[in-house]
Order: sequence, then C-alpha cells, then structure tokens
Amino acid sequence: MKTLSLLALVSVALGAAVLVPACKPDFGERESFVDRTEVLAVRIEPPEAKPGEAVTTSLLVVSPSGPIDAPAASWAFCATPKLLTENGSVSAACLAGGVLPIGDARGGTAAVLPASGCFDFGPETQSADVRPRDPDITGGYYLPIRARVTDPSGSGDPVTAFGFARIVCNLANAPADLAARFSAEYERNTNPTLLPIEAHLEGGGTAALDSIPRGARVVLRASWRPEDAESYAVYDVASQAIVTHRESLRVSWFTTAGSFERDRSGRAEGEPETFTENVWSAPDEARTSHLSIVLRDARGGSAFATIAATTR
Repeated sequence: MKTLSLLALVSVALGAAVLVPACKPDFGERESFVDRTEVLAVRIEPPEAKPGEAVTTSLLVVSPSGPIDAPAASWAFCATPKLLTENGSVSAACLAGGVLPIGDARGGTAAVLPASGCFDFGPETQSADVRPRDPDITGGYYLPIRARVTDPSGSGDPVTAFGFARIVCNLANAPADLAARFSAEYERNTNPTLLPIEAHLEGGGTAALDSIPRGARVVLRASWRPEDAESYAVYDVASQAIVTHRESLRVSWFTTAGSFERDRSGRAEGEPETFTENVWSAPDEARTSHLSIVLRDARGGSAFATIAATTR
C-alpha cells in the first residue's frame, strides 16, 4: 500500500493535507487510489487570517467503503517551529507533544490562531535556534494545524494529518514605503468554490452516474468560478517591487475502485479556463465506487466534494 515517509510533505502552497500514516510497504500504487482510511483534505475557513483571529476547520476523510461523515478527531496547533537541523515543513515535535491542544470534535472545529504565529512560523522569528520561515512562491507563511483521526472501523491506527492556515504577517526585508504599499494592496485569500462535477462517456454520450457501463472510460470535469482565480500582490525581493500574480488552481482526484488517468490536473496562473478534466476508468464489475475531488488554489484555499458512481 502507498505510504509517506515520516515527514514527506505535499506542497504547502497548494494547500494539501500532509499525511503521516503508519509505515506500510509501498508497492507503487497510485496516489489517487484509496485503499485505507485517509484524510484527503483539511479545509480552513477563512484560509488566511491574522494570529489572534478565529478560523474553522473541516475534514474530508474517506475509506475504501466511501466518505466518513463527521469523523472523530483530536485537533491541535503545531506549537514547535522547526530547528535549524530539520527539513520539511513540520517539526517532528508536532507529531508528539510539541502542540497546543484545541480539543476533540467530530468533522471539524473552531479555534483562535495563536498570537505567536508569525514568530513561530513566519518571518519574525528571533531565536538563534529557530529557522525563520521563508515565504512560499506566493509570499505566504503557514501555521500547521494537526488533526488526529480515529479509524471508525477500529482496525487501524489513528491517521495524523496537517492542514495549514495561511497567516498574515509583517512584510519582511522590505523598505518602509513598499511595506506600507503592500499592506494597502494585498487582499487576503478566500476559499474557491467547487461547482457540481460533470460527466460524459469518452467519445461522446451521457454518463449517468447511477448507471455506468462496466469498464467504461468516463470524462469528469471539475469547474470553479472565474473569480476563484484571485489576483494578489507579492513582494519581489530581487526587483524590490510589488508585483501582481494570479492564482493557479489544481484538482486532486481519488477513487475507491477503477482508476484515474492522472492523479492531479489543473490550470496554471496564465491559463484563463475555469475547469479541468480527468478520465476515470470504471471497474469491470457491478459495484458502487466513491470518487473524491479536492480543489486547491495557490495560496492554500480549498474545496472538496464526493460523488458515487455505480457500474452495472
């Protein structure tokens, strides 16, 4: 079964949940194939906030039997910044006791971001033993939020995942006039909206999700609103200037049966299209497959949906 090393990390800039599952053999299975209980996304609303402001979280958790509604989870803020000797995006201490507990809740929780967020996880770190965080390519800093989800079947170990709240910090290493201009121009990120998934058979023809021919190749389209590709200001250190970028959007695809042609698809910053497509090969047996779609923008926002597809 697929696995990740202890701190193998998906790009924070794309807002992915970082999974830390128990160690299992890796036989080269696809990321998009769900063969055990997994946290596919940790959504934070709003996705960008100042330390001291409140956010709410929600989870997309699936098993081979389908999505798990309101799973029991223990929530905590990572409270330990990385040491100079650590790589990756999360300190190993955040897998153990180096956290600030939020509490237990089903499906999601509400909490106030710690006031020390920009010092622990942003550019304002002052301790010589702590690595100041560099911004990602969008100029962002992220505070990890840990979710430890209990396997409802009771047959597996808890699944630990991290979501990342983008935090609003002072602009580092910039002249005062540019810092003031950036503060005035920058608009915080909002979560994108995933529109209803569309489906048709490859080569033409309607694909009714409750009656898919066995072994059929189904084209699935994930769409979002034009305004979800937001423009945002970035301080370019090399040119000492404030520049404007546009968010890229990416979709991660997951299935409990059959297979996707690609694990991920999406649109780059310069592409104006508001959709992306993928081909799902239906299983060669009569059954219900559960498909999960996770939309992420470049600054950590996300949205997700699950659909059922029945082959006959």
